[in-house]
Amino acid sequence: MGLQETLATSWWRRSLSRIRRIAGNTPPDHEKSISDPQTDFSSEMPQDQIPAKHILVFEDCPICGSKARTMVNPFNKFVLFDQQPDTRSSRYHYALCHECGVVSATRRPGGPRYRWLLEHFEESLGRAAFGTRRTGKFSLSSYKLTDDMEAKLTRLASHGVFVSDHLGIGRKEYLPSLLADRFSNSVHIELIRSLLSLKTPRVLEIRSRLGSIVGSLKQTDGAEVYAMALFDNQKFLIQQVYDIPTELIDFERFHIPFPRPFDLIIANHMLTHAIHPSRFLATVHKNLSLGGHIYLYNEPDDAEILDEGKSMFNTLNPFHLQAFDEEALIRALAANGFQVKFITRHAGSFLCLAQAVEKTDNWTRIPAKQSSRRRSGYRRAYDASVIMTSGRAKERFSTVWDATVERATANGFAEKDASGRVRLIRSGRTGHHWGYAKPKIKS
Repeated sequence: MGLQETLATSWWRRSLSRIRRIAGNTPPDHEKSISDPQTDFSSEMPQDQIPAKHILVFEDCPICGSKARTMVNPFNKFVLFDQQPDTRSSRYHYALCHECGVVSATRRPGGPRYRWLLEHFEESLGRAAFGTRRTGKFSLSSYKLTDDMEAKLTRLASHGVFVSDHLGIGRKEYLPSLLADRFSNSVHIELIRSLLSLKTPRVLEIRSRLGSIVGSLKQTDGAEVYAMALFDNQKFLIQQVYDIPTELIDFERFHIPFPRPFDLIIANHMLTHAIHPSRFLATVHKNLSLGGHIYLYNEPDDAEILDEGKSMFNTLNPFHLQAFDEEALIRALAANGFQVKFITRHAGSFLCLAQAVEKTDNWTRIPAKQSSRRRSGYRRAYDASVIMTSGRAKERFSTVWDATVERATANGFAEKDASGRVRLIRSGRTGHHWGYAKPKIKS
């Protein structure tokens, strides 16, 4: 199937054809897949190149298995970089599912290719130039843990989490990030304790930063706790500071290396990162006790793209493989055997508590009108993101620039000034003009 065609079932194509015959014209822009500009992206790494193979292609939605999808954005954040790992690294071909409403990368790295990105985590996020190392944030470093680093972490962590200012210990002699992590995660402790009756539960946190959530539950609730971390430094500190068994996450073949079942599994920013999200949720479901819960936090709301005017290219970094709004997240969980008990938005991300139930196909699909509005919102957000580009990134869209500006101008969120320069028109409280009005959820 061509890159410019809608990733949809034959039913969807027949429906569109019927709509065209009735209307007597071409379908609206938001019913079409986004085109993939075939420009020169040949600014590759001169050394230590990313493995050429191991690009996974998903013919079906990786969340709910539906085949009906529309491509809404070909690119991830690499499209903004002057230097990219290779010519294919920026093309993820994000598509919006017509059943669950989740936007997911139809092409994504796996195996050695994904591990290369993880090993170059800071560079892949744009925090450091490729081939350089980012300084600072020692406790959360993504780099391989050396003997010298381990010795330093041991010395700094020996003071513990709560280091009082009156002791006169210099900030370079302990780890202030441990207390900062405890403070920033206190909202999750409050929610978990308020929403669940915890009586010496078994708890696992996946992608724990520095162990503060499970460490707190262990200390005050007598919980039997375990953790899974992203990097060596985090694994080492969680074990050192809280004495919690910790293992690293295998994103490609995700599994839980601890005895089950768990009463509560906490997941930090995992669903948006999961290479195989339905497998991830199935593994969590399998490892929960009867009636157990999953608590998701730091799952980004794509309102930042649709409603708040942020560039989707900048937002969808190479590790962001899924994107959703509140209702799409609820549907995604329902499609995989979880019933949402509580969900809210905090600091731009979702906090969600869901209970494991029997998985069935009896979950509510996204209504057709809402799906159409969502695709329209992404269509406009894509055009706005193209217009936001500058420098070399802007040159990469030269073949579609005029058509994009014409469409954005016609839709009322872009204009040209007297000198011919294009600017976006932002209006309203949040400064957006290209999203869609979300319907109110009936109680």
